[in-house]
Amino acid sequence: MERWPVVQDGRPIVGYGTMPTMRSLRRVPQLGEAVFDDYTMLRCSFYYRHVYDLLRRTAVLMPFSAVPGLPLRRMFGSDQVFIRSDTNYKLFPADVHAIVDLGHWLRTYDQYRDELVVVSEVVTFEREYRCFCRDGRFVCGSTYSIEPYLPVPDHVRGFAETAAARLLVHGCTMVTVDVGVGPDGVLRLVELGGVNSWGIYGSNVADFIAAMEAEALARADM
Repeated sequence: MERWPVVQDGRPIVGYGTMPTMRSLRRVPQLGEAVFDDYTMLRCSFYYRHVYDLLRRTAVLMPFSAVPGLPLRRMFGSDQVFIRSDTNYKLFPADVHAIVDLGHWLRTYDQYRDELVVVSEVVTFEREYRCFCRDGRFVCGSTYSIEPYLPVPDHVRGFAETAAARLLVHGCTMVTVDVGVGPDGVLRLVELGGVNSWGIYGSNVADFIAAMEAEALARADM
């Protein structure tokens, strides 16, 4: 209901909640700094240029309305493609679609016809990991979203840190890196996300809170 708390000037704070709530909080004077997520940088159209090699699959950006008219079978060599929104706040469910059904699907979400979407080849993940990173270093993480949650192996941590470090040049110091492991053992970047709205799953909560607090204090000293 946007009844925001009154906070003393200069006191560092941290926001955590739903993405719509955090987007609203960013616009509130003196409270906006509680949200570390930069939703412009969390668009695929922004960060893919830095991490495209880590996707390890073919993915292209295009207007939603252009999808049904493109030669997708020839482009991807399959009767199916994976489609997600460019934005990290999902406009529609990201999913695998039969190419023959895309016309109907576009009509269902016609209000987004002018938005950018990512169309990619379909890959299989046997396990997915969520890794929270600060300053390009792993903070905490676990598998998601099926229990029991498992710890993140060292080689997955290293992969996540590689992705997170590439956004540091833009001042993106806090980021989640979702990593998928295929049947062949190959690591693939699923997506980059923020920290103020992303599920913690089986991550160490104390480590997560400590990293968020450290980030808030560091920003207050800038």
